[in-house]
Formats: sequence, structure tokens, C-alpha cells
Amino acid sequence: MNSLIARTVIGLAIALAATAGQAQDAKAPVTAAKAVPGYLISNFTIRDQAAYQNYRDAARPIALKYKGKAIVRNANARKVEGNPQTVIAVLEFPSLADAESFYFSPEYTEAKKLRLGATEGSIVLTEGVVPPKQ
Repeated sequence: MNSLIARTVIGLAIALAATAGQAQDAKAPVTAAKAVPGYLISNFTIRDQAAYQNYRDAARPIALKYKGKAIVRNANARKVEGNPQTVIAVLEFPSLADAESFYFSPEYTEAKKLRLGATEGSIVLTEGVVPPKQ
């Protein structure tokens, strides 16, 4: 009889321990899929260096506010195909939505006027690529 009680108590203890582990797993934070980064890609020629510097001074803190970081900036990019402008710049944002929020923000809309007066070129907003899990 004592061995039956002992086995029952041990069985219940094992069952409770397993259930507690499942409950902890259920409370564990769910790891979200990595967001696809967003990029602002600009290609332009500077026509007025002083005005362009004013634009850079105004735009930098706005980009940082929207979690943007410059990952490419070259004022003398080498042309190898087509007719690109001389300056290439790429800002990376956590997502395309963040890049769009930056570009269409009231603060950047004001700063953009400085760039438009100082440069000639184009800007593209696009999503990046997240490599598949291996």
C-alpha cells in the first residue's frame, strides 16, 4: 500500500513538473520574425555645395529620429553603366514604413526643399532582403 501511494505521489509530481514547464513555455515571449529593412537610395549631382551642406545639417537629425543610418555615401561614385549622377547615398531604416515615415514627415519635407535647390537627381524608397533561415 505504501509503495502504491509513493508511486502515485511520484507520478503526480512528474505530471505537475511537466505541466509547469509547459506553462512557462506558454509565457515565454514569442520571437517575432526579423523585419525587412527599408532603404532610401539617392543618386544626385550637387549644384550648390553650401546649400547642400545646409540640407545635410538639417536632414541628419531627422533621419536619426526615424532610426535611419547612412550605410553608403560617396560623392565620387564610379560610373560603370548608364548615366548615374555623381553622388550615391543609401540610408537604412528598420522597415520600409520607417523610411516612408521619414521621407513624408513634415520635418523632412522642409529639409527636402534645401536639397531640391542644391542638387539634381533621384530618390527611391525600397524594401531590402532578409535571407531565408538556414
